[in-house]
Parts: sequence; structure tokens; C-alpha cells
Amino acid sequence: MPLTSLRSSSSRRDIIIVVSIICILTVIISFRTIYTRDGSWRRPVGELPTFGNGDTKMPSGSEETTRPKAPISVVGSITSIAVTTSTSTSSTFVSSPTAAASGAISGGCDGFPDTKDILVVMKTGATEAYDKLPIHFMTTLRCVNDSILFSDTEMDMAGHKVIDTLDEVAEDIKKDNGDFDLYRLLQEYQKLHEDPRPLKEGANGWNLDKYKFVHMLLKTYKYRPDVPWYVFIEADTGVIWDNMRTFLNKYDPKRPYYLGSPTYLDIEFAHGGTGYIISQAAMAAAVGKHPDIATKYDKDVQGICCGDRMIGRILLDEDIKLTKAWPMLNGEKPITLPFSKRQWCQPVVTMHHMTAQEVSQVWNFEQERKTQGITTPLLFMDIFNHFVKPSLLPTRTDWTNLSDNVIYPPPTSEDPPRTYNGLTWAELGPVERSSPESADNCKKACDADDNCFQWQHHDQECALHHSIRIGESKRGMQSTWVSGWKMDKIEKFQAEMGECKSGVDWAGWGR
Repeated sequence: MPLTSLRSSSSRRDIIIVVSIICILTVIISFRTIYTRDGSWRRPVGELPTFGNGDTKMPSGSEETTRPKAPISVVGSITSIAVTTSTSTSSTFVSSPTAAASGAISGGCDGFPDTKDILVVMKTGATEAYDKLPIHFMTTLRCVNDSILFSDTEMDMAGHKVIDTLDEVAEDIKKDNGDFDLYRLLQEYQKLHEDPRPLKEGANGWNLDKYKFVHMLLKTYKYRPDVPWYVFIEADTGVIWDNMRTFLNKYDPKRPYYLGSPTYLDIEFAHGGTGYIISQAAMAAAVGKHPDIATKYDKDVQGICCGDRMIGRILLDEDIKLTKAWPMLNGEKPITLPFSKRQWCQPVVTMHHMTAQEVSQVWNFEQERKTQGITTPLLFMDIFNHFVKPSLLPTRTDWTNLSDNVIYPPPTSEDPPRTYNGLTWAELGPVERSSPESADNCKKACDADDNCFQWQHHDQECALHHSIRIGESKRGMQSTWVSGWKMDKIEKFQAEMGECKSGVDWAGWGR
């Protein structure tokens, strides 16, 4: 072979090696540090940095809280890189072929609200994390300034650190405690690199989950003691960030606030899945002054149903009562929300029980509104018009519209006898008494009720509802489900409510 050919071949090999090394280093850097257009940086979701003293606490005066505007985003196999110039005010995104083929969300974080004073704390479980967290990396957590992820096992999901919430629970609490059987099993699965998702079936994750809340509160304050607002959500919580920003602007984090959707047991507390928000002043009073709260409250957790109730107890012991934020912080989602005059003109801040698909759909709806130049708060009215109204029909089979305000089953030998809107079966009119017999008769009962918007017939039972819900499919069920809506009444209701031009109602209240 000629000498010139050998030299040419050697040069090509050298170039290939250099390019390969550069590519590898680029991928590594993109996982560790995410640079933004303005020269600031942020960590991948959930990562806790170490500083000179080895601590994970953010040092006072750190500039790390600068909000990213167009980050390099690495989520699984989806990679989007913001390419900018010093003279340009917009970003051009170059996506990998994998991202383009999968329909990955494009665009950066331009127009995203300022969250530099917010820490997002997301709680999940190892049996569901790989099903529920990835969509949040692309949506809910994509543009927020800072977040921490907690679970019942330590994990690293494509560079996103997930912290074991329960690793510091005292041994005397865990020993011989059946609530921790799943936790012990998860640790074994992790050592053997086994998929924990099958453990979701049959394992009592609910009893283990309630122990996470106190330690999540304690660890959050340990890692981030100086954040104005702590927003606690779960892996099936959806957040409308523009509304969250406007909502928090109405409160002073230097005052002790505990905001959420009220739930009532022996005390009033915020429902965890709906999301709850704690101000800096409240965290300092409840946790900063009492670093031993785990020792104080862990023993009480075993005897209660719910960990979010314990958060309410901790704050109430410091005389910090719940500030009601329902329906803005809401435990429903588009298909289960009941639409009525009560919340029509109120903004949606959070929703619950969201599947990955639903989180994506709501995120896409938010982006569509921004593309259209819509800057008004996203209201319940908007959710109805986009997600519910197009699917309403006079009648739909194999479907439940979740009607349950008034239920007419046939009479039984119950003692005392059942009542229906305060009336006995004998006191009901003939239309109501015949409503369980068929779907047609159930519809007639709805027609006879001035407050009825929809009806449902199933298994010799008629149910009416005084608000509007879309519900979900019952396809494949052995028994027949038939649901119907009063379309004329719904149209009249919408005409009466208008477009909320008289103003947006930000007042929170109880359910």
C-alpha cells in the first residue's frame, strides 16, 4: 500500500477517535450540568450538589437558583439541545433522530414562569417510578428551577437522583413492623437489579407510604432550608405552573402558610395527592426548630391511615392551620372533575390521579394556549371546553359518567329503610320509582329533576348528577352501563356562565 494511503487512513482514524471522545464527554456533561442561555446552570431533576464541605445544603447567596430558560434536556433516549448565539433572543432546538421519531416535545422554557423561589418536592414509590416519573421530566419538572425526588428506594433515573426517604427511620420502628415488609423486599430487589414493578400487585405500598411524609419533610428542609416556597406533589399530580406562580404571588412566604385541599379526619389537613404548599416561615417553625420530629412522630404513624394527616398534625402543633385552596388545588382530573357554577371561573392549579398520558395532554394544552397568545389563567371552564364538551353525547353505552348525587336502586329490606333525597321509597313519585327498570326510565327521572345534568343506568340502578362529568369507558364489562347528558341544559348553562369576563375567582374554600 502506498505511504500516502497509510497516512490518510491513520489521519481518518485519529479524527474518528477525537470525535468519539468529544461526543462521550458531551453526553457526560449534559447529564451532570445543564447550561442555559443566560450562562446560569441548574442540576438534573432531583440531583443534590455537594459543596466544599461535603454538605448538600445550598450555600447562602448561591446563584444556582437562577431560572433556566433553554436547558439542555436529557430524558432517557430523548435529547434536545438548545443552540443559541450571543445576538439572538430565541433558541433553535436540534433534536436527535430518536426524539424526532418519537414525537418528543420540542421547544425550550421560554415563557415558563419564574420559579426561582420554589422547590418542587415529588414523592413516588419504586414500584411505580419508572412508569410515572419519565413524563414529568419532559413536562412538570422540565423547566422548574429546582426539585427533589423521594421514593422508598434510592434510584438514578438517567441522571435524575431519587432519594430513599426511609433510610433513616429508626430500627425500633422498622423491626417486626409488617408495614416495612415491602421496603425490605425492595432493597433486595435493588441489590439483584430486579424490576420492582411486579411488587405493586399484592404488596401493601399504602402502609409503607405513610412513613415517607415526616422524613420527606425533614430531608427537604435539611437539603434546602432557605427556599421561600415548598411545593409537595406526587407522581400522579399535574401542575399548571402559570397558575401556581400567580397563586403563590398572593401570599407572603415570610408568614407561616400551609396551603392545600382540605381533608377531614380527627383534624383538618391537606390532601397529599392533590399537592400542598408550605412557606419558608412554616417550615422553619415546624422543622427548623424541631430537627427531631422523626423521633417524635414516627411512633404515631403506625396507628394512622395516612401520612399527609401527620403533616397536618406537625404543623398544627405549631399552631399553623390549613389555608384552604380547593378547588384550585384539586383532587380530580379532566375526566372526573364535576363542572358547575361553583368553580367554573376559578383557576386550576393542580389535579390528581393523572396518568402519564393525561399529564402530557394537559401540558400540550398549556403549550397550545401559549402558542395562541392566550395569557389569561387556565380555568375550569377551559378544561371543560377542551377536554369534556367535545365528547358529550345524549347517550353513550359501555360508559360511566360517574353520576352519584341521587341514586335510585330498588328497595331492599334495609333496617332502617333507605331514603332518597330525604324521602322513603313509598313517598317517591312514579317516575323515580320506575327509574331503576331501564335506561329510558332513568333518563325520564333526570328530565323530571330540575337540577339534573346527566344520568347513568347500571345493574338495576339509576343515578343522577347535578353537575357535569365526562367519566370513563366500561367497555368489556359483563354488565351494561349506559350514560346520558342533557345537552340542551348544558348549552343553556354555558350560555348563562359566559366566558368569565367578569373576573377570575382566586378564593380557596372547603369542599
